[in-house]
Order: sequence, then structure tokens, then C-alpha cells
Amino acid sequence: MRIEIELRGKTLAAAAVLVVAGALAAASALGSAAGWNPASPEAVVEAMLAEKDHVQPLELARWILEKRKDYQLVDLREPWEYDDYHIPGAINIPLSQLFTAEGLKQLDRSKIIVVYGLGAGHAAQTQLLLSMKGYRALSLKEGISAWWDQVMTPQSLRGENRTPSGYRQAKALREQFMGGPSEPSAKPITPAPTPAPPSPGPGAPRKLKLGRGCS
Repeated sequence: MRIEIELRGKTLAAAAVLVVAGALAAASALGSAAGWNPASPEAVVEAMLAEKDHVQPLELARWILEKRKDYQLVDLREPWEYDDYHIPGAINIPLSQLFTAEGLKQLDRSKIIVVYGLGAGHAAQTQLLLSMKGYRALSLKEGISAWWDQVMTPQSLRGENRTPSGYRQAKALREQFMGGPSEPSAKPITPAPTPAPPSPGPGAPRKLKLGRGCS
């Protein structure tokens, strides 16, 4: 039974690759007729099989810290979601607008286009469509959800794979994007001493001291 299931899985994967290859071939022909410069179907399928069509969250984090200038990061979500939180350096082009003339005008063909969404398959499909249009495109593996889990979530709060190993490196990486915790004051704050009353000047009247028996 296990062998049969494994064979079925491989058959389905091979069928999926063939379907994608057929779609790419058709798109390549249409793209050539429309004046595009699409990637070859063979090259796109080869990148998919070699898992070179996406970038991992930690790898993207290193790109950001290295201040690389050879990629363009695009957030495909809605503007309110982008405003709520987005990966540093990303621009917002909602998926519904990306393939319009105005949306494509914002993409830099000289750079790698890295697209991400919430984590569903839309970013991978967008990467495929951009490749068919001749862009060098990657998708962020599992989207901003994976970014938040792998880069921004402390090791101690993760639901799975909680481990003390490497948590200091993960903490240092996270603080690059969030800022480190504020350091407490080294010394306790003490109230300022009450200033002494000013001494009377030379022309001020003297206060008489009453002796014993005087009232």
C-alpha cells in the first residue's frame, strides 16, 4: 500500500510538471506573438524542480541586512494589510493591479522580482506568470506568514521546533528588524535634595531671639 501511495504521489507530481510545461509552452508562443520575451518553458520547469523559483525567509532576511540592490520586493496583499505590517523594503502592488499597465510599470526588469503574499499559492502563481513575461522572478516561500514565524517569532514562542540551539542568533536577527529592548538604568533614580533656604543678605532685618521669660 505504501509503495502504491508513493507511486501515485510521484505520478501526480510528474503530471503536474507536464501540465505546467504545457501551459508554459502555450504562454511562450502567445508571448512571442505579443512581443514579450518570456523565459523558456524548460528553464522555468527546471527551476521549479530544483526549487530555485523561490527564496526562503531567512535568506531574504540576509539579503536585507546585506543591503543588496539587485532585487525588488513586492507585497501582493491589499493596501490595509501592507500598512498593518510588511517586510522592510517592500513596495505594495496588489495582485489585482500587478498585471495592469500601471502595475507592470513599477517593476524593474534589471532586478530580481521577489513577490510575496499571505502564504497561499498566489505568490507562486504570480512568480510563474512573471517568468512567462520575461522577468527574473522569485516568490517568498510560504509568504509573510513564514517570514513572521521564522524571522520575527522568538524561539521560545514557536508552536513547533522549539529549541534552545541558535536562539541567540535568531534573537539578534529579529532585533535587527524590530530594534533591541531598552536597557534598564544602571542606577536607581533618587530624588533631588531639597535646596537650603537662602541666607539673608547684609541689609535684611535681623530676627530677634527671645530670651528666657520673654513672650
